[in-house]
Amino acid sequence: MENRLCYLPDDLLVRILHFVPTKDAVATSILSKRWRPVWTMLPGLVFKDEGSESLGRFMEKSLQLHKAPKLLRLIAELGPSCSGDVDVGKLVENAVNRGVRVLDFNLLWNADPTSFPKSLYTCNTLVDLTLSNKILVDVSSWARLPSLLYLELNDVVYKEEDSLVQLLSSSPVLKGLSVERSEDDNLKNFAVKVPSLERLRYLRTSEVKDDEVEDNDEEDDEVEGNDGDDFEVEQYEVENEEVEDDDDLNGSLVIDSPALTELCLLDYWGGYFLIENMPCLEVADITLVDNPSCDKFLTSLSSVIHLCLSLTQSMVPCCNIVKFSRLIEFYFCPETSVDWLEPLMFLLQSSPKLKSLTIDTNTRVFPSSWNQPSSIPGCLSSQLEIFGWRGYGGREDEKQLVTYILANSKCLKTVEISFIKA
Repeated sequence: MENRLCYLPDDLLVRILHFVPTKDAVATSILSKRWRPVWTMLPGLVFKDEGSESLGRFMEKSLQLHKAPKLLRLIAELGPSCSGDVDVGKLVENAVNRGVRVLDFNLLWNADPTSFPKSLYTCNTLVDLTLSNKILVDVSSWARLPSLLYLELNDVVYKEEDSLVQLLSSSPVLKGLSVERSEDDNLKNFAVKVPSLERLRYLRTSEVKDDEVEDNDEEDDEVEGNDGDDFEVEQYEVENEEVEDDDDLNGSLVIDSPALTELCLLDYWGGYFLIENMPCLEVADITLVDNPSCDKFLTSLSSVIHLCLSLTQSMVPCCNIVKFSRLIEFYFCPETSVDWLEPLMFLLQSSPKLKSLTIDTNTRVFPSSWNQPSSIPGCLSSQLEIFGWRGYGGREDEKQLVTYILANSKCLKTVEISFIKA
C-alpha cells in the first residue's frame, strides 16, 4: 500500500494528510524520502496538548520545517504542561507573517493570561479568530482587521474596556461574534455597535459550563473577506436611574447592530440590556435572569421569525404590548415563578402567522388559574400546524389549556406531548 501511495501526485498526498492529526502527518516523514517533504506543504497545522512536555519544541520545529507558501490555518490547544515550554507570541507572529486566515488558540494552563503580539491585530489576511481562556486581549487604536468575518472570545481577560471597543471597531466586515464571559474578565459593560454583524452569541454563565449550550456559529467551511463600511464601537453609559441605583445589577449589554439576523443570549448573572437597533432579526434564543430591563428588551425582538424565550416575571407586562408580526416558530419556556397562561394568550394573539408552538415547563409548578380568553387567537384558527408540550403534568388546568388549543387549531397537523420527568 505504501508503494502505491508513493506514485500519487504531491497535491493528492497533501490532501490525504489533511485528514489526519498533525503529529501523525509529521510522522509520515520517516516512511521514505518520497514522504519526507509532503507534510511540510500542508495548508494548516493543528496542535493539541496530550500531556507531552515536549509539545512546545514540537510546535516550533514543525513551523520551522513547514514549507508551504501560506499557513492558512493554525489551531493550538495548550494545557498546563506547556506553560513554560511554548513561546506563544512567536507562534502567532509566525502565522501572521505567513498569511494566516484561521487562527484558534486555547490556553488552558495555570499561568497568568498571555498577551499576543500587536501584529495579530493588524493582520490583513485573518478571516476567523478564536481566543480562549488564559489570553489577555490588549488592543489599541491602531488595530485593523480588514478581512475578519468571525470572532470568538471565550473566557478571555481584557486589559481594559477600550480593548474590546478597539477590537470590534477594527473589524469593518465582521459577520459573526461569539462571546463567553468569565466573572473576572475585567469588563463591566459590553457594547456592540457593529453595522455588519449578522450573528451574535453572548453567554454569561457560572464557572461550571452548561453542556446543553451549543455553538450555532461554528464555521467549518472556507470563508472569504468582503468589503464593508468602517464603524466604531462606543461605550455606553446607561441613563436609567433605577439601574444606576441598583448595586445588584452586574453591568450592561448594549447592542446596536442593524444587520443582525441571529441572536443567542444566555445570561445568568443579571444586568441591564439595551437594544438600539435590530430591524432584521429573524432568530432569537433568549434566557435571562429577571431584572428591570427585561420588559423593554422583549419589545426589541418584535421582528423575529423563530423565537425561543424563557419568560421572566418582568417580561409579563410587555406580553400584551409587543407584536410579533413575522413569528412562525415559538418555543415558550416560562420560569417556574411566573403565572404564564395569560401572557401566553397575549403572545398568541400578537402572533398572527404562528405555525409551530412548543411549551416547555418540565416543572411541577403550574400557574394558579386558567381563564379561557374572550377571543380565539387568529394563529390558532388559521395558521398553527405543530403543537408540542414538554413537561406536561396532566393537571386539570393543563388539560383545559391543551383541550382549548386542540379544539381551536383548525390547521393542526402534528401534536407531540411528553410528560414531566419524575
